[in-house]
Formats: sequence, structure tokens, C-alpha cells
Amino acid sequence: MPDLPFNELGFLFDDNPNPMWVYEVQSLRILKVNKAAVKHYGYTEGEFLNLTILNLREPGDVEEFNTYFKKHRLADPNSKGPSYAGIWKYKTKAGGTVYAEITSHAVTYKNQACRIVVAADATDKRRYQEDAQLKEQELIGTKNSLEALINNTDDQIWSVDTETRYVYMNQAYRSKITHITGVEPKKGDYSYLHPGYNKQSVASWQNYYKRALAGEIYNVVDESIDPDTNEVLSFEISFNPIYTSTGEIIGVGCFARNITQRLKTEQAIVDQNERLRNIASLTSHELRRPVASMLGLIAIMDRVNFFNPDNKEIIEHLLTVGNEIDEVIRLIVDKTFIGHEHRPDKYQTP
Repeated sequence: MPDLPFNELGFLFDDNPNPMWVYEVQSLRILKVNKAAVKHYGYTEGEFLNLTILNLREPGDVEEFNTYFKKHRLADPNSKGPSYAGIWKYKTKAGGTVYAEITSHAVTYKNQACRIVVAADATDKRRYQEDAQLKEQELIGTKNSLEALINNTDDQIWSVDTETRYVYMNQAYRSKITHITGVEPKKGDYSYLHPGYNKQSVASWQNYYKRALAGEIYNVVDESIDPDTNEVLSFEISFNPIYTSTGEIIGVGCFARNITQRLKTEQAIVDQNERLRNIASLTSHELRRPVASMLGLIAIMDRVNFFNPDNKEIIEHLLTVGNEIDEVIRLIVDKTFIGHEHRPDKYQTP
């Protein structure tokens, strides 16, 4: 290729708004630079001509450049056409860092095999890419953390589309459905059409999803039978419509929590309160009567002459009343641990 007529093509090189230079492929020495390169990198034209293109790079990037240079055979005099090298990092005279999008072309300059380089500034573009990569990594990290959190809870979480096909489900939900139905649910399956669900259950779930897809947010308590223990399991389930940014409903997000133990605890509290009410009733009614009788008998006892024959009859009555009090106390103790249904009929209260 003949020498480029730089004087005639000054508007393409000297006055080009992008930094440009020509370097000799054997020595990598810079032979010519344009005004934009001088301004952008801070070197004078004379300083540029004392540099190689490696001098414009950080020491840690030299090996990468050499690898690229050899791989793409940029020193081959038979190399034809432009070569797009992508974005590379360069350093300025002041020690700053700039990024340039490099395109080069083989030329002959001053009878030497050279390449002419267009180094379009890509600093803002590169920083944008780095910011985007950083945000993507943060999103991946957040997604992984959220995924770990979702899959490390015993609560079941899943979502369905408008056809009630599974879109997402966490491990707890997979395990629960597999345990109850014997079939592991998979993405794309209809969420309620599992073997093991009867027609009534299928109809209930169809109605649940229909309500949520109509925009309703609500909770239900649904029951399932544990196939191993035949225990009734109770689940509190929240249904939440999933909206697009335009307000269109595209599915339902569901959250289920096993509340079997909570319901048992609540029922135990109710039972305990009932027992306490019965105990209070026994104390206020059944115990008060014999105690009043005892106090009355003590009041009429001859405490001056204890051997008064009348005291014998009073003492016998006191023994009877004492037995009644003992029976009531025994019943109160029993009622602390058993339900009121075991209480003898003679102590039933209205």
C-alpha cells in the first residue's frame, strides 16, 4: 500500500475529533499523532513521537496487548482491512485513566509497515458498562440471597399465571405437595390438578385462584390430611394478585403457613379457660355451701364445755361437711387437668 498523503487528507487525520496515531508494527513506535490525541492524552507531539504504544498502557495490560497483537497477526504485512479491537484502557501523561474504542488499519507510512489507529473516547461508555455490570452483580447477589431466604423457610411460597399454571415455587412448597399427593409439582403444571386431590379440593382451589385473578386479596384456612399419620393439617394461605406496571393482573402469588400447632395451642387455651371457669364456679357455689355449713356448726358448738353431749352430733355433722369439702377440693384438682365433661352430674352448674 503506498504512503498515505497525510497533507492532502489532513481533515481526516490531523483535524479528526477522535484521537489518532500511526505506529510502526515491528517496533511499536509512534510515528504520527493528530491534534485530538495530543489534547486528550496530554503529551506534546514531540513527546508522543518518543513513545511506543506500550508506553500508553498500564504495565499490567502489556501482556494482554501482546497476546492480542500476536493472535490477530497485526504485524503481518499481508493483513488487510480494518481491525476492531474493542475497548482498551490507556493512561494519560498526568497518570489518569481513559478508555478508548480501538479500530486500526494496516498502512505503509514512510516506507514502513504501520497501522493507523482511531481511538474513539469510550470512558463514559466503559464506566456505564462497569456500573451496569456492578448493578447486575448486585442484582444477582440480591436474587441469590432472596432465593436462599425463600428456600430456607418452612412457609410455602408459589405463584401461578392466569391459567393457574405454576410459575414459581420454593422448596418447602415442592416438599409439601410431594408429601401430600405423592407427585412432585413442576413449573408449567396446573397447580391444583395433582393426584391425591379430590373433586371438592380441585373445585375449592379453582375458586381460590379465580377470586385472586379478579383482584381480590384475601386469606383462607385450608386443611389437608397427612398421608403418614392421618393427622389433619391446617394451613393459612394468603392469595395476592400479581400486577404488571400497567395494572394488568398476570398471576397470583401465594403464601401458606402451617398453623396446625397454633390452632392446637389456641384450642388448649380455650379448654383451659373453660376449666378455669368451671373451677371458679365450683369454688363459688359448691365449696361455699359446705364451708358455710361448717362455720354455722362451729358457731353453735359448746366450746366452753367440749364434752357437752350435743357436741357429739355437731361433730358428726362437721365430719360430713368436711367430707363434702374434701370431695369438692378433689374435683377442683381433677378439673385442673381434665375437661369438665368428666365432672359428676351432681356438681354440674348451669
